Amino acid sequence: MNQGTKNHLSLIIWIAALIAIGGVIGSLTKPEISTWYSTLNRSALTPPNYVFPVAWTILYGIIGACGWTPLFFHYHLTRLSLLVLVAMDILVVTIIWLAYKKMRAASLLMIPYLSWILFASYLNFYIWQYN
Repeated sequence: MNQGTKNHLSLIIWIAALIAIGGVIGSLTKPEISTWYSTLNRSALTPPNYVFPVAWTILYGIIGACGWTPLFFHYHLTRLSLLVLVAMDILVVTIIWLAYKKMRAASLLMIPYLSWILFASYLNFYIWQYN
């Protein structure tokens, strides 16, 4: 198998994994759709329920194709990867900070993810700076 085929195969696996993770997370909310969510006053622009899994599948696929890992490893765009990571760092810190008062456990569970992407940012910065 040549390198180009390996790269495409790893990208497909990455995208499939993200979609699967999104599917598992989405399935955890499924019981609430027919109970709690259906009782809410919703905007007239709210799409039918079947639109959400389709939209999230597409979005997770796009995230997988355009996320930090392919930008860095496949396209070798170290500077752009670093910018994406810094944006992720800022967003995750913001989510942790905003969620802390209302969802302390969820907020604290984001700290390992933040730690990982901060470390990835450092590694990416080093490679960008010295290569």
